[in-house]
Amino acid sequence: MNLRSLQLFRQIVLTGSLAEASRQLNVSSSAASRLLSLLESEINITLFSREKRQLILTDDGDIFYRRLVQTLDGLDEIPTLASDIRNRSHKRLSLVTAAPIARTLVSPALSWMEADGRSMQCSLNVETRFDIESKVAARGYNLGLISLPVENAILDVDVEPILEVGTEVLMPRDHPLAAHERVTVEDIAGERFVALRPGQRWRDRLDRLLGTTGHEAEVAVETSSSIVALQLVRDRLGITLTDRASVDLQQDDAAVLRPLADTHPITYAAIHAPGPRAPLATAFLDAVSEVVEARRAADPAAAAMLELI
Repeated sequence: MNLRSLQLFRQIVLTGSLAEASRQLNVSSSAASRLLSLLESEINITLFSREKRQLILTDDGDIFYRRLVQTLDGLDEIPTLASDIRNRSHKRLSLVTAAPIARTLVSPALSWMEADGRSMQCSLNVETRFDIESKVAARGYNLGLISLPVENAILDVDVEPILEVGTEVLMPRDHPLAAHERVTVEDIAGERFVALRPGQRWRDRLDRLLGTTGHEAEVAVETSSSIVALQLVRDRLGITLTDRASVDLQQDDAAVLRPLADTHPITYAAIHAPGPRAPLATAFLDAVSEVVEARRAADPAAAAMLELI
């Protein structure tokens, strides 16, 4: 199968135009038309309907694109992979995680490495859950940090659990439940929530926990960002579920955390492509452990909720 025809198909979908796709790939319009026809013939799928000289993606074409795009994106990252191999990670570390983890664990760990005299170049990217797993599997990054379980079980990644964290409820400091040392699912069942969107991991956990009591979450505000959710709680728009791997509150913060009783701990893990870890990746995970131990030593509440594996 011609790789060029697959790349052309992707560009047509992204640009909405055969002419623009052919221009970006530096092929003539006639050659692009032949490549597209060849691809449809090879896979025996009609990718576009031709209406008034416009290409409209068919349902089959849409499914094919969604299955194909991750593979092509991985191929696009080959130059980056080659560069990483040449540098062999002795000088450069590439990390990917979710925004809250980047803020509370990754940045402090990188700061700890810098203070310890570990000279390096680092890239830190924030991606969606699916992209974290798929791009680490494609060797787009040295290391990813995620909560378990791995979402895409067919991806080939090495998974190394590093941290267990208890589930907690984040609430305004003056909320009535803040007077409790810990709260139960029944305590929060009637509360108004700041919640992530359906399908995001913390939202799924919330719906599952409340479902055990026969309740549905009363969502006051819905957001796609865990960091925005924190501010919404500070502004007294509701409470939310989180953990201390995702939130590191200051002593005078407008929000407080209270442990949620009778819940299983959440496990965080490092994931990397199969094979040995890059040397800097190992040093980074050591730094994460130092950061966690420092938090445990400074705060008895953190010590009770954070446990290195």
